[in-house]
Amino acid sequence: MGKLINEWVTESILTEDIKKTVVTYVGRFHPFHSGHNATYQHLVKKFGKDNVYIGTSDKVQLPKSPFTFKEKVKIMTTMFGIPKNKIVKVKNPYSPKEILQSFSEETTAFITVVGEKDKSRLGGKYFEPYKGKVEKGYADAGYVYVSPSQGNGISGTQVRKGMSDSDEKSRIKFFKSVYPKFNQKIYDLVSGRLIKVESVMESFLQTFDINEMLSEASSLPPSGKGIVDDGPGAFYGNMKTFKKEMNDVTSTLGWQIISYLMDDDSMESFDTSYPNGSGRYPVSFFPSGDTMDGQKARYGTDVTGRPGYKKWAKHIKKVALRLGMEFVKFAEPKDIENLTSKIDNEKTKDKKNNLKEGILNEGGAYGHMNHPFDIELGLTFGDLKIIIDNALNGKLEFTREKTDGQALAISYRSDKGIIAARNKSHLKDKGLNALDIKGVSDKFANRGGLTDAYNFAMRDLESAISKLSKAQKEKVFKNGSKFMNIEVIWPESVNVVPYGQPLLVFHGTMEYNEKGEAIGADTSDARILAGMIKQVNADVQDAYTIQGPPVVTLPKNQELSKMKSKFFSQLSKVQKEFKLKDSDGVAEYHQRWWEQYVDKNSPSSLDNKTKMGLVKRWAFYDKGFRLDKKNISDSKTLDWAKKTDKIDQIKISKQNIRKFEDIFLGVGAEVLSFMSSALTVNPDKALRAMQKRLDQTIKDVRKSGDPKKIEKLKLELERLKAVGGRDKIVPNEGLVFAYKGYTMKLTGTFASLNQILGLMYF
Repeated sequence: MGKLINEWVTESILTEDIKKTVVTYVGRFHPFHSGHNATYQHLVKKFGKDNVYIGTSDKVQLPKSPFTFKEKVKIMTTMFGIPKNKIVKVKNPYSPKEILQSFSEETTAFITVVGEKDKSRLGGKYFEPYKGKVEKGYADAGYVYVSPSQGNGISGTQVRKGMSDSDEKSRIKFFKSVYPKFNQKIYDLVSGRLIKVESVMESFLQTFDINEMLSEASSLPPSGKGIVDDGPGAFYGNMKTFKKEMNDVTSTLGWQIISYLMDDDSMESFDTSYPNGSGRYPVSFFPSGDTMDGQKARYGTDVTGRPGYKKWAKHIKKVALRLGMEFVKFAEPKDIENLTSKIDNEKTKDKKNNLKEGILNEGGAYGHMNHPFDIELGLTFGDLKIIIDNALNGKLEFTREKTDGQALAISYRSDKGIIAARNKSHLKDKGLNALDIKGVSDKFANRGGLTDAYNFAMRDLESAISKLSKAQKEKVFKNGSKFMNIEVIWPESVNVVPYGQPLLVFHGTMEYNEKGEAIGADTSDARILAGMIKQVNADVQDAYTIQGPPVVTLPKNQELSKMKSKFFSQLSKVQKEFKLKDSDGVAEYHQRWWEQYVDKNSPSSLDNKTKMGLVKRWAFYDKGFRLDKKNISDSKTLDWAKKTDKIDQIKISKQNIRKFEDIFLGVGAEVLSFMSSALTVNPDKALRAMQKRLDQTIKDVRKSGDPKKIEKLKLELERLKAVGGRDKIVPNEGLVFAYKGYTMKLTGTFASLNQILGLMYF
C-alpha cells in the first residue's frame, strides 16, 4: 500500500491539477508607452488575454516616478485599449498578492515576467525558470518568464526626455512616435507632468555648479585605480551604518538625483532596501562589464553574500564626486514633490508679467520678482508664517543673493554673434533686429559710467561665449530665440549697492516666439552658461568677472529665532481685522478690505454684482468690470468710482499693502543684518558710502523745495524707520528663495533706499 501511495503522490493524484495560469507583467510604467504595450501584446498572444495582468504601484517619487496609479490606468486604457480589470495596483512586484489572492493557491500557477537585463534578479528556492510548462501552484513555486525584446528599442528614459523637450512641436512629434494615436488629454497629462519634473530637477541643479565641480573632479584618477580600490575595507551588515556612511554624499536630493544625472535605465530597479534580498547593486555604478562576482571580489561580501556596505559606499562617494554631487543631500520624495505644486502657475505668471510690460523697461526680459505677500502668488497666512519661521531659522530653500545692477538681455546668433534686446522689436524673428556690439555702443553713447558698463559688458560676453562650442551656444540661446537676463555691476555706475568690483551675473533665460512674445522661462540656464564659461577658463575677462546667481547660506542665530513671536504677532493682528484663519489666503484679506471700503464710501447702495466688480478691479487689478452707465447707472456713484479708479486707488492699495511690507521687509532687514554679501568686496566701505549718499540725498531733496519729492521722501523715511532705520542698512539688496515652486524675494531697507536715492537721479 505504501508503494501505491508513493506512486499516487509522484503522479500528483493526491493533489489537484493546475487549472489557471496567472501571468503578471509588473513595472513602474512612468509612463506606459508602445514598448510596454508590445510586451503586453506578446504575453497576451502567448498566454491568453484572460491570464495576463499588468501590475503597477501608486508610488510617486521624483524624478522617475511622477505618475499616479489612476493616471497610468488612464494612459493604458485610452491609448492601448487594455481592459481596466486587467490592471491592478500592487505593492511588491514579485509577490503580487493583490492579483493572486483571487485565485486558488493550489490550482493556480504564477508566472512573473522580467526583461532580459533582470533575468538573474529572481532565484532561490521559490522561483524557477519558465520552460513552457507549469506544474505547481503559487503556494509552492513561482515561474520566471524572460520576455524577449520586441525590437522597438524605446526606453522609459527616452520617453521622459522626449516628452519634456522644450519645443512643443518636438514633443508632439515624439508623442506620435510612441503612441498609436494622438489624444490631447493624454498628451497634456504626459507632457505637462514630465515638463514639471524637468523644471523641478533643473531648479534643484541650480543650487550646484555642476560644471565647476566636474572640472574639479576631473583631476581624480580614472576608474579602476584609486577610484575603485579604496584600501582595506570593513564590512557593515546593517542599513543604519550604510545610511550614515552615505549621508555625507546624499542629504538633500537623495538617490533620485544621482539616477537623474546618470540617465541610466538600470537605475530604475535600484532600491536601498535590496528587494527580495537579491543583493544586486546597479551595474551602472561599477566599471563597465563588472559582473556580480567581480563586484563581490572588488568590494567584499557580508554574511548574506552582499557586497560590503562601506566599500560600496566609498565607491559611490567617488562616483558622486565625479558627477559634481559632493553637496547633494538626502531628501524625502514629498520635499521634492512640494516644489512641483505650483510650477505651472509660476511659468504662467512669469509669462504674463513679461507680456504685460510690453517693452524691456530696464534692458532685460527678467520677470517680475514677487514678495511673499503679493496677491499673484495665492499664498495663505499659514504659508506666510512658514516663510517667516524658515527665514529666521535659516531654513529657506535654494537661497541666492539678489543683485543690484543694470539689467541687460543678451542672446547669440551664429550670423551676428552677441546681441542685446532693449525692446520687443529686438526679440522678434530670433533677435534678427537686436543690437550688436556697435548698436549697444551707439545706444548708450555719452552716458557716463553707463556707457562703459554696457560697452565693456558686450565685449567681454562676446569674448567668453565665442569660446563655447556650437552645441553649447545652441543649448542656451537657440540661435537668438532665448535671451539671457544679466545684471551688469559696474563700480562707476552704482545704483544703490557699491559692490566694489565689476561683475556680470546671469539670472536665467526667457524664450520668445517669432513675434517676440514670451513663451517660456528657464532659470537653470544661468548656472549652466556660467559653468560652461568657467570650464573653458573664460569667466575672468578684461573688464568683468562672469558668474551665475550667487548662492548664499542663511544665518542660524538665536537672536533671529527669538524674533519669530514679534512678526507672528504682527501678522496675526492683520488676520484679526477680518477674523481670517491660517488657511485663508492673502488675497482674501484684500478682497474683504475692499468690500468694506466700497460699503463705507459708495454714495449709493450697490448690488452684489456691481460691488464685486469694483472689488475685483481695485483689489486684483481686473479691468473686466468697466466703469460706465451700463454697469453703474447712478451718476453720482459712477463719478465716485471713476475718481477712485483714476486718483485714489493706487494710493489706497499702497497703504493697504503697507502692513504686509512692514512685516516682511522687517524680517528681511533682520536676516540680512546677520549676514554679509557674497559679492561686496569691502562691506564696511560700501555701507559708509550708502549712508553718506542717503544723508546727502535727504539734504538735496529738502533743499529742492519740490513738494512732491519732499512728500515722497517723508513716506520712504517712514518705511525705512518701520523696518529698523539707518542701523539696518546693509550692502546687500536682499535674498531670492524658493517656496512651493515659486521664486520670490526677501529684501529689507533696500526698497526704501532705492526710492529715496532715485529722487535726485537726473
